[in-house]
Amino acid sequence: MARHWAVLILLLAVACEVGAAQVALDPMPPSRAQVLQLMSAMGVQQNVDASLMATQAKVKVAARSSFQKKNPNADAATLKKLDTVFDATPLFNFEAISEPLVAVYQKNLSAADVQAGIDFYTSDAGKRLREKLPVIQRESNASGGKLVQQKLMEYSAELERKLEAFQAELDQQKPAADKTKAADDKSKTTDEKSK
Repeated sequence: MARHWAVLILLLAVACEVGAAQVALDPMPPSRAQVLQLMSAMGVQQNVDASLMATQAKVKVAARSSFQKKNPNADAATLKKLDTVFDATPLFNFEAISEPLVAVYQKNLSAADVQAGIDFYTSDAGKRLREKLPVIQRESNASGGKLVQQKLMEYSAELERKLEAFQAELDQQKPAADKTKAADDKSKTTDEKSK
């Protein structure tokens, strides 16, 4: 679900950037229907609804589990009634949360921008991109994640080497008395450990 929201936020951010550049050229905002058509073409509505359905299923499983813990002797008929209660309480869908999203698109995109997006995402190339994007994101995250871990380990090692060199430089700059005191402190610690 977090991935779907991240994609939605990314799309909104891109839309905001494109909209900011176009606002001066075409101030006509898109209609609600036009924005919803773009969201549908981009898969936003379908992804949000699928994510909400998955969330609802998880909530039902958790609620059923909680009920069964409180009622360990519940029979099949009782559990069936419980499922009926759950099914009678549907989770909200995309339509229930669409208005603030539509407003963001309308604020940041012109009617021409939205139409261009609709044209692209309903084209063969746009449909292929939408179809392949989850695979691209998954594979990018997998390979990119490994690379990031490798780079972070290299960075940490390099930082540690530089820190050690910096510490050695500082140690050389200390007056001789400080060095003697540090050596004495070190030997006291060693002596105390041996007692």
